[in-house]
Order: sequence, then structure tokens, then C-alpha cells
Amino acid sequence: MKEKKKLSLAAQIFIALVLAVIAGLLMQKYANFAETYIKPFGTIFLNLLKFIVVPIVLFSIMCGIISMKDIKKVGSIGAKTVVYYMCTTAFAITFGLIGANMFKGAFPKIATTDLSYKTDQTISLMDTIVNIFPSNFANMLQVIVTALILGFGIILLGEGERNTRLVTACNDLNDVFMKCMEMILKLSPIGVFCLLSPVIASNGPAIIGSLAMVLLAAYVCYIIHAVVVYSFAVKTMGGMSPLKFFKGMLPAIMFAFSSSSSVGTLPINMECVENMGASKEVSSFVLPLGAT
Repeated sequence: MKEKKKLSLAAQIFIALVLAVIAGLLMQKYANFAETYIKPFGTIFLNLLKFIVVPIVLFSIMCGIISMKDIKKVGSIGAKTVVYYMCTTAFAITFGLIGANMFKGAFPKIATTDLSYKTDQTISLMDTIVNIFPSNFANMLQVIVTALILGFGIILLGEGERNTRLVTACNDLNDVFMKCMEMILKLSPIGVFCLLSPVIASNGPAIIGSLAMVLLAAYVCYIIHAVVVYSFAVKTMGGMSPLKFFKGMLPAIMFAFSSSSSVGTLPINMECVENMGASKEVSSFVLPLGAT
């Protein structure tokens, strides 16, 4: 018998997004239920992603540095990365300021919520369940610096038995955490659904309607930045078709949209670029810095 073709991660996330919007609109009268019993599972998923990001970044950068075997090569890639991010950030800021001024006066006033902590608040069962799952909010730049120092140290040990053992151990640990990441990423559609549906349930059409101008201004700028800056960079510096690039990056783009977390999206981002041919030693250094 012919095996059924599995849906890609991008397709699964997109379906979860659509279902989350539909479910959220249907649960407007039960917004408290969605916030109390659905959102925590999305938070658990996000916590697991944030937890796995730190060891992945640490060991992937170390393995990338060790595989280069040359501190000067690492410095060269680092310098190019910083210059590139400074340029793309300058373009992003410019587009953002132009867009904000063009849409000025069209933005609705957004009500604020009192988020102050009350001393009589008790921890619910769902909060207890969420807190079981670890979440590491370590400063990513500190993790990158730690990985650089340890990587340089291993390189400076030179060839020998100790160096070989350390390199093998780093690669093995990196593989272990990558497998953990694969397990967590399989939960992406569920995580996306649980994160987004309570937001829709709480805000209803308001999140789509009254904030339409804010979203429009933001996404016009996002699209311009992606189409102009990313397409130009991919075509001129990477020699790749922009359409192929955006198709390959679709899972990361959709997950970033639904989770609003750069760090949470990092594992999917790394998987996408490596599937498109980026070397692991470069992606493991450049992407964590960009996410930060």
C-alpha cells in the first residue's frame, strides 16, 4: 500500500492558526475557560522551547567554533554578522518610522489592563502544572559569550586525546539536545492553537477589527522589509531565489507570528535554514545573535 504523505510543519501550523481563530471566535462567551484551561498548555509549549534553546545555542555554537578550528575565521564571520545586522536593523527602523508616520492618527486608543500583583492571589491547579515544565530565560548574549570562550579554549588545547574527547562530547550533547528539540517541535501545532485561541476568545473581532490599522501599519512595514531587504540580500549575497527562501522559511515565519517569541522561534529557524543548505557552523552562530 502507498504511504500517506505527511503534512509539512508549515501546513500543520497554518491549519492550527485557522482553527485557533475559529475556536476563539466560538468561545467568546467562554473566554475565562480558554484563558484558564487552554492557554496554560500553550505556555507549557513555549516554556519547553525556551528551555531547550539555551543548551542548543551553547553546544551548537561551540560545535560550530570547534569545526572551524581557527579563531581568526570565527572573528571574520562574527564581524560580517554584526555589520549585516546593523544594516538590516537600520532599514527596519527606517521603514518602521515611515510607516508609523504615514498611519499617524489612524491608530485606535488601546485600553490598558491592571497587571499589578495581588497578595491574596492563590496558585491554581493549571499554574502548578505549567510550573512543572522548566523555562530558562538566561540572557542569550551571555550564553553566546560562554560558548565562544569554551569553544576558543577547546581550539587552543590543540590536537590531542583531550581535544578529541571534548569535541566528541560536545557533538554528542548537541545531538541529544537536537533530538529533544525535534520532540518539542512536533507539538508546534498544538502550542500555536493553545496560544492563539484564548487571545481571540478574550478579544473577539476586536483583535482583528479595532486594531486593524495598527496591524496593517506593522505588517505593511514587515512585508516591505522582507520583500526589499531580505529578497535583495538572499539574491545578491546567497545566490538563492527569494521565493525559494520564503517557502523554506514559512514554518519559522508562521510560528513567529503566532508565538511573538524570537527565542522560541529559534529552533525552527535553525532547522529551516539548514534544510535550505546553510552550514551548521554558520547558522549556529549567526541566528542566536540575530534572535537576541
